Amino acid sequence: MTKTKNVPFQFSNELVEGKRVLTLSGNIRKKYWSDDDVIDAKSIRETLDGVTDDITIKLNSPGGDVFEGVEIYNYLKDHPSKVTVEVTGVAASAATFILSAADEAIMNVGTSVMIHEASTFTWGNKQDIQKTLNALETIDDSILSIYSQKTGQTTDQLETWMREEKWFTAEEAVEYGFATEVKKNTEKNSTDSKENIAEMVKNAVAEAMSLNQQAVTNEAKQESKPKQKSLINRLTKGA
Repeated sequence: MTKTKNVPFQFSNELVEGKRVLTLSGNIRKKYWSDDDVIDAKSIRETLDGVTDDITIKLNSPGGDVFEGVEIYNYLKDHPSKVTVEVTGVAASAATFILSAADEAIMNVGTSVMIHEASTFTWGNKQDIQKTLNALETIDDSILSIYSQKTGQTTDQLETWMREEKWFTAEEAVEYGFATEVKKNTEKNSTDSKENIAEMVKNAVAEAMSLNQQAVTNEAKQESKPKQKSLINRLTKGA
């Protein structure tokens, strides 16, 4: 199994322009101690319970515990707010459940998604090992149902990818239904700024020409008017 790199932990909650922004970075598992640096279902519930604003989750996680991931998935699916998940690094293993819960799933350029079969460690006799195998098969079926609902891919295709421990680029994640779009990085409004400046210059020139034309017209009208004699001149000349 390919190991993903450790991801620095971050769990922050902000209100930005009327949207709840939750940044989740790190491993997914149940929190046993208050200072555990993990993404866990309880903390997410406590953070988002009662929230009525749209929710954006910025996600960067190599995954973790499948049961904790499924609990987060179901919580987000049931949440009344619109949930947008934006992958900022990697969404692998159990982190793909959070991605799958999104109403809108956005991949940043250069990000990736990875899915695989459930795994664990076990020991004991053949009956013990068989029980573990049965449990893993059941877990895989649960994972397949999440991916199938999200992507619309066939079970056979998803099983093949999971056996391969399949990695997807941002573009492939969109192509195969794990995400809805790739967020393109553009120069900070450079094009818009140029267009705005051009439009401002165009409007300013048009306004200046209009004022100039109006001034010329007024001047012409003034010159075309017959000059009126003053009252004194008219009286003197009998006009």
